[in-house]
Order: sequence, then structure tokens, then C-alpha cells
Amino acid sequence: MIWRIVMGTKIDAVGLSTPGFFRRGSIDMEIKAAKDCLKSAQLDQNLLGIIINSGIYRDRHVAEPAIATFIQRAIGANEVVTGDRSSFSFDLTNGGCGMLTGMMVVDGFLQSGTIDHGMVVTADTDPVPGESLGYGFTPAAAAVLLSRGEDGAGFLHFKAETEARFIDDLQSKLEWRQHKRKMGNFLVMSQAERYAGACAQFALENLDAFLKETSLKMKDIDLIIPSQSPTGFLGELKKKKGMEEKLVDVTDKLENVHTAGVGFALERSMSSGRFAAAKNCLFLTVGAGITVSLALYRNPQ
Repeated sequence: MIWRIVMGTKIDAVGLSTPGFFRRGSIDMEIKAAKDCLKSAQLDQNLLGIIINSGIYRDRHVAEPAIATFIQRAIGANEVVTGDRSSFSFDLTNGGCGMLTGMMVVDGFLQSGTIDHGMVVTADTDPVPGESLGYGFTPAAAAVLLSRGEDGAGFLHFKAETEARFIDDLQSKLEWRQHKRKMGNFLVMSQAERYAGACAQFALENLDAFLKETSLKMKDIDLIIPSQSPTGFLGELKKKKGMEEKLVDVTDKLENVHTAGVGFALERSMSSGRFAAAKNCLFLTVGAGITVSLALYRNPQ
């Protein structure tokens, strides 16, 4: 699948959060990231037309109500609907591709003229510490604020594909079992040795197809914002000639950050000036399935 857009959606700000003394859960971290994102853009929270949460591993496995509604209330976005102004909040999960998938959905609302501003927020943390086996993601949260951009700039193309052959290579499930003399529901996670390589191979195959569809060559891509997980994924990507110098890798600070990895890589590239200096920026994300999501972001030159 590929979407072709003339007027792009622009990134206005990024907010990040990691655990603090009074901020340990996924929801607290997301609230902090969302508030910092709004502050950075100097935007009134009541102007947010849509709020999407794409985190997977939430406090105590909360599924309902949507985590996005907690965030909306905490930041005070249109708690009281007045006139035709409101905020629509919901959860949308797609593994490591979730944040980019959320941006694609916000893009659709912006292009339709339904909203003027949207935000994607995500976080992962060990849902119940002491009741998980194999959980290894670094706790972190990120928020991205989006608005309608100029013709020929911003997000111009999105693409998503799925490969089901490796569907069992990354597993995460709740099991009733005994652990350390305690019976209960435990989060059990496992990753096959071949999984990172398979993710990289599928990502690169779709990258080649994406470049053809957008009439670009690899030399035209100035910067790559990739998923920071699964473990080993970035190392596999760096084996491809010409990739390493373009990739933004934050695993030196956050060893195995999951859904928030895209946000952390984006913020690092923005704060260093690499993002603004790049004409063509490629977002390249992978998730369980295997699912690959790509997007082309063009900065005005």
C-alpha cells in the first residue's frame, strides 16, 4: 500500500520522558512527554483535534478505557466541549511501527481539514514489575505534535507491508504459571535469534520498493529515523553499504527502547541540527508480524 500526498504534514515539536522519582509508570511518562511537547511548540492544548496513544506495555496491562483518554484529561485538552471544538482520543497499537502509524492517521485527519493539530504519544514500561519474564525494553515515552504543512514539504508518502512467515519469532503473552513460589499471570516474552535479521531484510526489501515508488535513489536520502528495536535490528541495517552514516541510533543512551524509539531518534536529530539540514528524511520502522512502515518527510529548502 502507498499513499500519495501533495500537501505534507509537518512536525512541530517532540517531547520525551523517562522515569523519575514521581514518574515511573507509562501513563505518567506519556503525560510528561505530551506536556513538554505542547510547551515546546507553545500550543494551547485545546487546539489538539486528535490524540493517539501507540504504547504497547502499559501500567498493569490496562486496556480500557483508552490510555489516550487519560492523557487528554491530564493535559486538559477540551475537557468541556464548547461549540465545534473538541479533542478525539484513542489508542492505536502496531508494535514498533505504532508511532509512525499514528502519524499516518493524524496526517489523514489533517489532510481532510477535520483538525488543525494532532499528537501521537507512546510509552512502554514493565506493566507489573516482578511479574514478567523476558521483558527487556527500556522504559521511555515520546510525543510528537503535527500540523498541516506546505505544498511539497512535510510527510509526503507512507507505506506499510506485512510478512507473516516470522509471526512467532517475537512473542509476548500472559501465562498462568508459577515463578519463585508464586502463582499468577506473568508476562512472558521471547525473541528468536533470527528475528532481528529477518526484520532488517524485510525492511530493506520494502525500502527498495519505496524508493522506486517515490522516484528516489538511496543517495537522495539524507537521514534515516529508524526503529531502535528489536535488539540487533540497527546492527543488521548498518551492514548495508551507505546506511550507517544516515541512521540515527540512540541505543547508546537507551539500549532497547521500543515504541518511543522513533521519537527519541527524531528528537536527537532535531536537537543536533541534522533533521533541519536534511532535505529527504526517511522513517523506517519495524514491528512484530513482521510489519514494516516507511514514510518520506521532506524539509523545505
